[in-house]
Amino acid sequence: MNIHVGLALAALSILSSIAFAQSLKDREYFADQEKYLAGEVATTNERCGNSLTAKFDWLKPPAPEERKIYSAYGYCGAALEAMRRVCDSQAGKEAVKQKIKSLTCSFGPQRTVVLKDGSIDYEVNFNSSNDADYVFEYLQNNL
Repeated sequence: MNIHVGLALAALSILSSIAFAQSLKDREYFADQEKYLAGEVATTNERCGNSLTAKFDWLKPPAPEERKIYSAYGYCGAALEAMRRVCDSQAGKEAVKQKIKSLTCSFGPQRTVVLKDGSIDYEVNFNSSNDADYVFEYLQNNL
């Protein structure tokens, strides 16, 4: 039991230090992106009739120069757009309601999407294109 408490405290300490290391500009950027993503989630939940949650994994955030060019929420929103497209059919709507509970968007060198245990992990790559089509195709094959 003490080992679990120790590990939890260590993890909390690391996450806290990451949060404190962020500048005001970073925190404002992250908050704005989360706010815009929440709007996309609301639209998706209305269309699909579910209560999906979505968030960003900011452990490896976009570089400041990328933030000036690309919209993190826009790229993440492509996964939500793909879900809305799946929900255009009744069978797709039921599959999304039953099998997708959350979405986490992170950032990396290669675009990937994985659905596991009700959660979609979507790694955004700003050099990719047709992201909604990419996620839509994945969902069509994996729901």
